[in-house]
Amino acid sequence: MLPNIMSLEDHVKKINLAKSRVKNSIFEMAEAITNAVFQLEDRQKDLAEQLGMSRGTLSKWIAIGTNQSLMNMKQSVPETFDSLYQLSSLEKQYNKFYGDREGHKKFLDLFKNNFITPLSQRDDINNILKLHKDKIKQTTKKTKYLDSKDQQFSKIIKNQSEIKLAVLIKSKLFFNTIIVVPLEEQLKHWRQNGLEGDINSDYSIRSLENKDKNICQICLIKVKGKDIDIGIKALDSWGYDFKKILTPRQTKSSLVDISSEFVVLVGSKGTDKQENFNMRSSATIDLIEYAEQIGGQPYLFAGEKLNIKNWVYCVG
Repeated sequence: MLPNIMSLEDHVKKINLAKSRVKNSIFEMAEAITNAVFQLEDRQKDLAEQLGMSRGTLSKWIAIGTNQSLMNMKQSVPETFDSLYQLSSLEKQYNKFYGDREGHKKFLDLFKNNFITPLSQRDDINNILKLHKDKIKQTTKKTKYLDSKDQQFSKIIKNQSEIKLAVLIKSKLFFNTIIVVPLEEQLKHWRQNGLEGDINSDYSIRSLENKDKNICQICLIKVKGKDIDIGIKALDSWGYDFKKILTPRQTKSSLVDISSEFVVLVGSKGTDKQENFNMRSSATIDLIEYAEQIGGQPYLFAGEKLNIKNWVYCVG
């Protein structure tokens, strides 16, 4: 009698059916253990002993059995116990980091985008876990850095007296919204000493910029009409793009001389922010109100002493 000879395709089909039964058995066992734990309540230790497994291994079975995402898409997940446990851990970490709703969505996207398939190995899932843990570390590091800056910022506000620009620069704080009101002597110094192209070397506002280029950063500089050219060069030296000029409301319909009147130049960098606000006047309180409408914290006012909530000032 001739032996029953199977083709390669027949063998593959038979093995895949066996693999499918193995995966189904894992889910059946995970579900059975989970049901037993819920019904027996505080007898988890006894259950583990009767089954001949450690409590740690029992906990892994429970992690699989209580994961509704895995239980609802059995055909899309790998077939090994280790891989299924790693996936349950991954979704748990996603939920903790992003929140349940967003975490669940990101977990399902791994399957939707074929980052995880039924053929994925444990190492594939470990790589995704590692990437997520690296992201958590980076976020934690950034949060600690920002917290330390918030503490410095709060300390400066609390102990605010006459703060020099140089002191702020040494503190390595950054500000997303800055108002600069230069003295006549400063403007004259910048012009007479040929500093128009490198004002930042004399008055280093750029050292206080936010390094995150995705953040909208605003700078307002208040000068008289005769110094508009210096104001624009200052914005450029500090890394801001000149956006517009705000001038006093004119009562006459004809062109008038504003060389002795204050104007406000607006510069920005980073992500542009759409705004359509008006400034009532060039008075300090109106400058601040306008800046708060178009920019975000932290706030800095350079050139005048003031005592307004959430604002740091510096002179000199």
